[in-house]
Amino acid sequence: MQFYSSLIKATSVVVFGICCGLVLTEASARAQSPRVLVSHLVGPLWVAEDTYYARENSIIYVGSESVTIIGATWTPATAELLAGEIAKVTNLPVSEVVNTNYHPDRTGGNAYWESIGAKVISTQMTYDLLESDWAAVVEWTRRAIPEYPNLPLVLPAETYQGDFELQKGQVRALYLGPSHTPDGIFVYFPSEKVLYGGCILKQGLGNLSFANLEQYPKTLLKLKELELDIKTIVAGHGAPVHGPELIDHYLDLLERNGS
Repeated sequence: MQFYSSLIKATSVVVFGICCGLVLTEASARAQSPRVLVSHLVGPLWVAEDTYYARENSIIYVGSESVTIIGATWTPATAELLAGEIAKVTNLPVSEVVNTNYHPDRTGGNAYWESIGAKVISTQMTYDLLESDWAAVVEWTRRAIPEYPNLPLVLPAETYQGDFELQKGQVRALYLGPSHTPDGIFVYFPSEKVLYGGCILKQGLGNLSFANLEQYPKTLLKLKELELDIKTIVAGHGAPVHGPELIDHYLDLLERNGS
């Protein structure tokens, strides 16, 4: 908690904007017409672009019996908007929502998903960080974005020690080590050859205040060593859809940063 308290005092609005890969002109445009947009990616996969607060991208898997969402979005209100968009493309219920790390852009919508009967899922590390640091990270967010609500903590209902699979193995969560946060995971969709990079992979370097700069490149190298068949990477922030070269691109950004 002392680390986060110090970080809150030191962090500015500009830093948080960088965290999400934004520029001021984009933030200004977003403030005029924030929305949640769902677009088809491939097969059962849809991308959700949430332009509230700071632009973030989630991913939706429409299974044979239910829907799995990767990323809870910013707040219960944005989660409800996402649910409304999902209802336009499928009548299936949302059965589970994965928190890919403990930050509010991935967990703030937990209360809404819980209220409609969806199971919120995470690794045990994410659960523990939410439990210990939620108040501090929300305060940090509210200093950067004053309109962000002071949300109460809603913990995941189900946790895993490490990697886990959902939707009969068609959704695979992978924890490979510290990166953007200590707990961040990748999610791989083997049939579609799609990797969700969450906050770990994006076009810009982003904020590194919570990152383990020594381990971050090692984690990305572990990802490469898995030799996953990847056709598309969905980034957690900024433009959502990229090719597999995004991994090397981000490694290069880290190297040039001196990591």
